[in-house]
Amino acid sequence: MISIFIWIVVLVLALWAFLIFAFTEKKELNDEQKKQFKKNFKSIYLLESKKEKIIDYDKLYHQILKWFGYEWNFWDILKLKPDEVDDLNKIWELHKLRNKLVHDFDSHDEKFLNKKVLEYEKEIKKLLS
Repeated sequence: MISIFIWIVVLVLALWAFLIFAFTEKKELNDEQKKQFKKNFKSIYLLESKKEKIIDYDKLYHQILKWFGYEWNFWDILKLKPDEVDDLNKIWELHKLRNKLVHDFDSHDEKFLNKKVLEYEKEIKKLLS
């Protein structure tokens, strides 16, 4: 009796999740929104600190995905494998680096950070094109 109830609950929850994802309206970036995100991108681009750039690029990428209609935190959005993300593994790698930079106080090699900044810039430009 209890196992049947559990199966029914699991089935209802699975159906509910499917319907939410299947019928959630995805937005497209209009020219005005692209212009605003590009303006934000440019202000981050002008920062001196590579660490700040990576952290802010991560925030910007998350904001863009939220504009496309995704909700929740960045980690959960990436688990959904958004169609708009060209190279999901690259974004996971960059997001994990952001987490390390925020939560880990060790110093990081500037050449390495510069390389990652360039990678984030490339991925954001793809997302905004």
